[in-house]
Amino acid sequence: MPFEPDQARLIEAFLRGDLEATRVVDGWIEVALQDGFRSLRDEWDDLRQEIRLRILANLRGGRFAGHSSLRTYVHRISRNAAIDLTRRAHRHRERVPLIADGPGAMTTRDEPAAAINRDLLSKLLEVLPPRDRLLIDLVFAQHLSYTEVAERLGVREGTVKALVFRSRARLQKRWTSLMAGAVDRK
Repeated sequence: MPFEPDQARLIEAFLRGDLEATRVVDGWIEVALQDGFRSLRDEWDDLRQEIRLRILANLRGGRFAGHSSLRTYVHRISRNAAIDLTRRAHRHRERVPLIADGPGAMTTRDEPAAAINRDLLSKLLEVLPPRDRLLIDLVFAQHLSYTEVAERLGVREGTVKALVFRSRARLQKRWTSLMAGAVDRK
């Protein structure tokens, strides 16, 4: 699908550094950040700059194929950059393992709630094979990107995405089953 004429002009103007085109793109970036990343507000100036650089690099590299609108493309790049920032921030915090290698491996200050959470988590995760449990830990507890997980596991990024999708589906099915059993007991 070729670019729409106005979209092509906007891209050209943005690449030239046209002020009006930059304002349009910046507006789209702002909307994306306000839609789900208000907690990063202190980081927005740096994040906006990183997003602009990613957009410029992608447009200059011809990576925008026009399968979606430019606005959607900018929104997706903005969200991905914000998610990457969030993951980097989580890695620098003290990490409590999602998956324990043995009983009592997870510790927390709130022991009664932690015991309930550990029990629920272990019941949810017991349906997953060890490789999938590791995958869930890497993606959701360690906040690694799919690319980083793929490198660690020695598989393709697409494989990681498919495995995460299937693991989440199994977890959802297990959650539904556990909640149905809890309702039946009442």
